[in-house]
Amino acid sequence: MIKHVTLRILLLIILLFLAIPTAYSFLDLNRRCSTGDALSISFWMLVAYVIWSIYLVVESIFLHRKKEITKRNFNLIAVFILPLLLFLISVCITLLT
Repeated sequence: MIKHVTLRILLLIILLFLAIPTAYSFLDLNRRCSTGDALSISFWMLVAYVIWSIYLVVESIFLHRKKEITKRNFNLIAVFILPLLLFLISVCITLLT
């Protein structure tokens, strides 16, 4: 179970590290608009969270078929709680900088 949880959270972190450079590539370096920067970064982080959530929901369907209920329950809880918390924290951090 620990390996299952660790791999899922690691996947989320990898997706976030891919989302932030993608967001920065859409920014205009000649313009000084921090609100637009924050929205761009937040949007691409949200895209990463949606991809991660879809992956976990599909995986939880297969785990339900294999009767691995605890892993399925973790996936469903993680889909609804972790992305929301991390997205709110990242938006706050982005808007404060």
